[in-house]
Amino acid sequence: MNELHVVFGTGPLGLAVMRELRRRGKHVRMINRSSQVRFEKDSQTEVGGIDAADASRTREVCEGAAVVYHCVGRPYPRWTEFPSIAAGIIEGTASAGAKLVYADNLYAYGAVDRPMTEDLPSNAITKKGRIRAGIAQSLMSAHNAGKVRVAIGRGSDF
Repeated sequence: MNELHVVFGTGPLGLAVMRELRRRGKHVRMINRSSQVRFEKDSQTEVGGIDAADASRTREVCEGAAVVYHCVGRPYPRWTEFPSIAAGIIEGTASAGAKLVYADNLYAYGAVDRPMTEDLPSNAITKKGRIRAGIAQSLMSAHNAGKVRVAIGRGSDF
């Protein structure tokens, strides 16, 4: 089946997701701000450039998608842009009736003195942690409301 998978972000994580999807024979649409990429394009991969915070544009690029991946990275001084980017991606994903996979980090957990499991509460103590926790909460609120099906993957480093 050649279903469409839309990957927002063309940094190391987005490119890794793209390579795995291509290996599985999926049609991949890579999205970033500039439409500039550093990989060899092929017939099963297309590239587009939009501002992911623009919900009308995310609806366009997500049209027909089965799964959308939020792999957008921003430099630390620009993390305040993340909530509007996440909101735009939620809107695009929901309009397509697609599933949303969000690549998160561990900042929302704050300082932890026990093994990390997915049932840990958000206990962010930094500005960046609170931003990440807020995004995860907005995603899960959209999921719980039935707006979009969301999965969050958290890694210590990517």
